[in-house]
Amino acid sequence: MKPLLSKVRQAANRAFPRSNYFRRLVWLGCVSVTVPILILGLAYYRYSVNKIEEQFQADSRTSLTLLQERTENLMTDIEYQSMQLAANATIRSWLGRPGFAEQYVIQMNLLDLMTVQKNASSLVQDIVYYASASDTVLSNAYGKTTLADSPERENIAAVLKGTRSEGWTYLPAYASNGYISYVRQLPVMRTGRPMGALIYELKAADLGRQLFQSGVPAGEESYAVVDAGGTILLHSSDAALLGQQADSVELFRSVLSGSGGEGQFVMGEAAGGKVLTATYKTALGRTYISMLPESAIAGQLNWMRLFVLGSVLVILVFGIVLTVASSKFAYSPIDKLILYGRQLRHGPGAAGRGNEIGYIRSSLAYLNDQAESLRAYIERIQPDLRDRFVLKLLTASAPVKPQAVEAEAQAYGMPATGGFAVLVVRPENLFKEKRFLPSEGPIIVFAVKNVMQELLEGGPFSSGYVLGKEDKEAVAVLRWDGPVREEEAACMLDAYAGRVCEALKTHLSFTVSVGIGGVREGLHLLSESYREAEAALQQRLFDEHRRVFRYDALPAPSGKLATFNYPKELELEITEHLLQGELGLAEASLGRFYERIRQSESYNTAMHCYHILLSSIIQSLEEMGYGVLDNLGDNLFEQLKARQTYREVQEWFVEFLFPMHRQITEESRANATRIAVQRVCAYIEAHQGMPSLIECAEYVSMSPSYLSRLFKQEAGMTFIEYLMKYKVDRAKKAAGGDESQRGRDRRADRLLRAQPEPGVPAASVHVAEAVPHVAALSAEA
Repeated sequence: MKPLLSKVRQAANRAFPRSNYFRRLVWLGCVSVTVPILILGLAYYRYSVNKIEEQFQADSRTSLTLLQERTENLMTDIEYQSMQLAANATIRSWLGRPGFAEQYVIQMNLLDLMTVQKNASSLVQDIVYYASASDTVLSNAYGKTTLADSPERENIAAVLKGTRSEGWTYLPAYASNGYISYVRQLPVMRTGRPMGALIYELKAADLGRQLFQSGVPAGEESYAVVDAGGTILLHSSDAALLGQQADSVELFRSVLSGSGGEGQFVMGEAAGGKVLTATYKTALGRTYISMLPESAIAGQLNWMRLFVLGSVLVILVFGIVLTVASSKFAYSPIDKLILYGRQLRHGPGAAGRGNEIGYIRSSLAYLNDQAESLRAYIERIQPDLRDRFVLKLLTASAPVKPQAVEAEAQAYGMPATGGFAVLVVRPENLFKEKRFLPSEGPIIVFAVKNVMQELLEGGPFSSGYVLGKEDKEAVAVLRWDGPVREEEAACMLDAYAGRVCEALKTHLSFTVSVGIGGVREGLHLLSESYREAEAALQQRLFDEHRRVFRYDALPAPSGKLATFNYPKELELEITEHLLQGELGLAEASLGRFYERIRQSESYNTAMHCYHILLSSIIQSLEEMGYGVLDNLGDNLFEQLKARQTYREVQEWFVEFLFPMHRQITEESRANATRIAVQRVCAYIEAHQGMPSLIECAEYVSMSPSYLSRLFKQEAGMTFIEYLMKYKVDRAKKAAGGDESQRGRDRRADRLLRAQPEPGVPAASVHVAEAVPHVAALSAEA
């Protein structure tokens, strides 16, 4: 026991030195951190309180202004539509005539006009028109009825008895239908009793959602609209107050009777305590009210107090820990990595100092080797006997005998009867996946299989098996014990496929597509369901936004294939744009090419069209000269075949094939230009500078003007300048050879016959004689 305590004490002493200086340093650090934080926290709290009060007032005024603008615009539009309909010539002429009840054509015209008015606004639910002289009620919802048979009879009676000729109100049927109505007594200009009514009905809930779109949380700021008559028209949080008189509610009574003017803040008593309110009254008499409970303000301030206190405590604790802790705690992960590398090099229990960078490299190299070993192990994993059996059934090209399948399935402990369905999951756009190498397909399939297997456990299926196929997709075989209805099976399969897509997107950041085959009775028919799932996945070429494809939900053949024509003109347009180096136009033409082949609604036809387009692009490269095709590299048709979705195909053409075409085209044209100029130069030399520009242009099959531009570009001079230079150089060589030979003979003869004069050294004579000749030779050169 004592040795253990001694070791613990030694470890504590190493971590926390027991020196007075250390303790003083700790106390100094704590005081240095605490005092400034407390002062700054109190100052920030006071400043925040003032800013919150100012912000509450500014926000309330802004919110009321925005609410008033939205409400007035919306209500004014409805009122204007009502006035237009009431001023219609047909309504005014037939309003007081009893014979209107038999005018069915006019009634239909009015109903059409009312339908147009209703459709002009998404909020209007119904428009009701009533003419008392003919006892006729016209409605978008019920057509033509009498007042006694109309569901709107209570509303119409309330409008006719009302003291206001027009305005917004809640009619008696509001309790059942929840409508707020804009009513207008007819005619508009009258002196006696009304002869009719026009009612616009809007859903109060829809109107509230559109106006109060800020969506303030319950218990915080709310809004209300009160009309000139004191009726509560709208309320953002309490629908039970709609249609009531504002005088009956204590809060509104105290707010509306206050002495403050527009935008003034008063304290009103509400059921939950005091409320900070702001009002805004328009010229039409409507009053807009903003209400903020005092508890919300107190909650903001409490939050601020807690925030300041928490900040002080957190920073204080952080300062203490930072002061006390030693550097080895901060670098603990690196220490562990160094220790692990030392053990790898020298074995367990090794101690002493060494090359720490080397130890870290050893650890990282070991971890990299382990990751590579895991990848190689996953690639080497072969499916067990049961998975091989299931794969054989999935890929069977000919019908399998039920007896043979049942006997083999019994050996693997698999039921061979019941309903079976195949679900194929294929990751999307792995060509742009940066987390994995192209050779790490087994790892991706392995991860997808694990997620699918976890989601399969505890699901609605009796049993299921998940296996990988060809390192590019995962296949799930799902089974029901007894018979299952098609609708129920489809719902279960869709739900499982949706969970797989969501889980892979959330946890592995994989976007996958799921193909679902039909339900088959018996394990021996598994290949049919698998082929259907694969056929369903082919629809990814036409619909890139869907993730789940069911074979039984595919569109039936429409016969469009018989009338489909290959877009040859778009193919020529794409190749022409590529030859001109216009990749943007080629991409736009490729989009139109896809829209044309999409009309066939056939995956095989679409892929054949893409292969024909690829053949045409390759042919355009081949026509540029021998050896161009050697630069294409791998089999382009296999690369295109590996792309299964619209986005993958388009990106392959735009990001790979089109730039490669431009690069090869530019290189080929540059080489062709250089070769053509070299051939012309050789032709001029062979004919001793006699050919003309037209003859040389015919020799290389070019126009004279184009050949002249090539000479200017490649040789730095025009064709005429090159031809004149060649002739001058040739004449110089011919004349200079004979003259220089004769001059050299004469100079040598004079030097041999020259004798020195008396008193002059022979060397001086020879030098003086040789200087002019050397100068002449230099000038010649």
